[in-house]
Formats: sequence, C-alpha cells, structure tokens
Amino acid sequence: MADTDTPELQLLDALYRLNKLVVADARVHVAAAAHLDLVDFLVLRTVKMGVDSPGDLVSDLGLNPSVLSRALSKLADSGLVTREIDLADSRRSRIRLTDHGVQTTDDIGARITPVLGRRLRLLSPDRIRLVLESLDVLCGDTVD
Repeated sequence: MADTDTPELQLLDALYRLNKLVVADARVHVAAAAHLDLVDFLVLRTVKMGVDSPGDLVSDLGLNPSVLSRALSKLADSGLVTREIDLADSRRSRIRLTDHGVQTTDDIGARITPVLGRRLRLLSPDRIRLVLESLDVLCGDTVD
C-alpha cells in the first residue's frame, strides 16, 4: 500500500484544497465587479504584470490557445485590451490594457484583496512571508 502521507502528496492535497477555496472566492468577486470570468481577469492581470504576447500568455497561464483567443476577443470587444502588431516582428501581436482595462483590473483586485487577506491573516506576518517565498521557490523553473 502506498504511503498517502508523504510530503509530496500532502503538498498536492493542500494546494488543491487551497486552490479550490481561493478560486471560488475570486470567481464571485470577478463576476460581481465586471461581466468577466476568472480566466478573463487572470489574462488582464498577467498582461498588467508585463506578459504581453498571446504565446507568452498561453505559456504563463497554462491555457489552451483557443481559450486564450476567446478571452482576448471578449476583452477586446469589451474595450479592456487592444491588440497591436509587434513592430519588431509583424507576425506577432502585443496585448495592451486600455485605461478601462487597467481600471477594471484594479477594481477586481480591490474586491478580491480583502477576501484573500482574511485567509492570509490566519497566519502570522512571518509565516505569510515564508509561505509566499516558498511558493516562489516551488513555482520556479528549477523543478523538473
């Protein structure tokens, strides 16, 4: 019988449960702040953080290209992003947030922050820092 209490499986279980809780909280606030879904918000937020090409967004967010294409079309139709031809390579496009896109992203973030803050405040400030630093390490490219 396999050991179900290994740290690796505990990590998997904990991340799955935490993800489920955080995503459920976030979905409610994204929908309440704008007529968007969570993927749309994550695309906006990722563009705001500097990832601005469709290929990089697919890689960074782990989305299927067709899902990203639909999200970008919805965001462009809503006036939240623009698609611009890359001046260095006309085969590529760059995604930019409009002023409305920046404001919407900020508004959604402001709605989600208190909910996530309540969850984080279950930990001491030192533990929060340690968890966030640990997640940065675990999300790094050095893990095969």
